[in-house]
Amino acid sequence: FFCCGSRSCNMARSVVALLALAPASGYVARAPLSARPRRTARVAPSMALITGSPFGYFDPLQLSKGKTEAEMNQLREYELKHGRVAMAAVFGLIVEPYIHPLAKSCHLAHPTDPILSGVELNFAGKAQILGFCGGVEALNYFIKKGDKYKPGDLLGAAYYVADEEDELWVSYQEKELNNGRLAMVAFAGFITQYGLYGNVDDMLFKPMLKPASELTCYGWLCV
Repeated sequence: FFCCGSRSCNMARSVVALLALAPASGYVARAPLSARPRRTARVAPSMALITGSPFGYFDPLQLSKGKTEAEMNQLREYELKHGRVAMAAVFGLIVEPYIHPLAKSCHLAHPTDPILSGVELNFAGKAQILGFCGGVEALNYFIKKGDKYKPGDLLGAAYYVADEEDELWVSYQEKELNNGRLAMVAFAGFITQYGLYGNVDDMLFKPMLKPASELTCYGWLCV
């Protein structure tokens, strides 16, 4: 039914032939998976520094892109240091309103307010805190000189670990890292709540347990 002799007719025949042969390709045996060329996933050495449970590789902002292993080690050390400080800060924010044995000797007028207590702390108290932080930094400086130093290894524990890939040792490091990240987020939440409502109390569960007459409400939030 094609108009023979025309150029369009020949083209139409070719198209029909290709359409007729297309289903036949489904019956052609494909090469087994083992015979196909495999793609090799190239991962930079620095990538191993941002992997771990529970998320595995996690770098949504691509902060590790283009970074060397030395640069990633430095960033990991910053993260661990901030995480440890945040864990201590969150612990203090929770405990200090209830337990403050040094409040009287430090002349604190508001011992149950952890933020205001830090502002009221006299120079001698703040100097002691700065001195302690300086001592920790000095210790870290000397430990860094060793050939087996690892980011954040403040006490030189890596020098005494025979197998760095030991499951218990890796699990310990991951737990510290994850708890530090959680503490940084929690500390930011505490400071935001204090700035908005002037307290660091439990505003989530306490309202469920206290009588309504004892609650102080800030709009839809009560404490």
